[in-house]
Amino acid sequence: MSYKTDMIIRASELDPGETTRELCPRCNGGSSKELSLTLTHHYDGGVVWNCFRDKCSEKGRYGGTTIPEGVILERKKPVKRFEGKTEPLSEFRAAQVRKKWGITDPPYWYWTGDYGGRIAMSIRSPKYLHRGWVLRDIRGTARTKALTYIDPEEVQQSWYKVNRNAPTVVVEDIPSAVRVASYGLNAVALLGTLVNDDKAIEIAKYGPRPIVIALDQDATIKAFHIARMYGLVWDQYMVLPLKKDFKDMTEEELDNTLRKIYERETCTIIYNQE
Repeated sequence: MSYKTDMIIRASELDPGETTRELCPRCNGGSSKELSLTLTHHYDGGVVWNCFRDKCSEKGRYGGTTIPEGVILERKKPVKRFEGKTEPLSEFRAAQVRKKWGITDPPYWYWTGDYGGRIAMSIRSPKYLHRGWVLRDIRGTARTKALTYIDPEEVQQSWYKVNRNAPTVVVEDIPSAVRVASYGLNAVALLGTLVNDDKAIEIAKYGPRPIVIALDQDATIKAFHIARMYGLVWDQYMVLPLKKDFKDMTEEELDNTLRKIYERETCTIIYNQE
């Protein structure tokens, strides 16, 4: 992890508007080892650092907007929580899941009769705690195929960590993440294609390297944009273009595609960003 990534993560743990003094990683505080670096988490979400020693030029900013410091943003209205009933997947529903996505015994998946009947997928935190629900239509008849219910204070992505020594594959949806995790790689589902500062920092904190960005075929350009935006935070990352979504691949296709992560084939690879 680079020192810049470490500073971004440390600043994200501060309360909005809070500033701390740190030992500068570039000049090391000079001969007196003074805490010459200020590290600030602004109200707009941005992280700013600056070393005030004359002989050091270390300074930078990550994320945030041009909102003046001290202006507290209005909180979004709370998202309505899913309070419906869930039940274990029946043999019939489990067979539907296997046929549609090739998934057997999906972790923390249930069935709900609400909204016309849907698969209720638990959204998991990096520590594998429940943080919300994705209700997914499996029949293909609903106008909205996926409904997401999660507290706005939570980071809106779902984790499947299975091997601390394996890469972390970033995908769009939970079924794709479960397919990837079944092959022994860590996976995190963005629940869409959006990556913001909160998501990027959480991935940097908990995702074993390299970070592999593997969005659906129609979002390949977005994957490269995400790589440019957050490469500093992730240090080591790859972009893996896909011809088919992970959840729609056969076992052979999935095996051949994930093998490329280790063989470095057809991947754009960038390591040790400074």
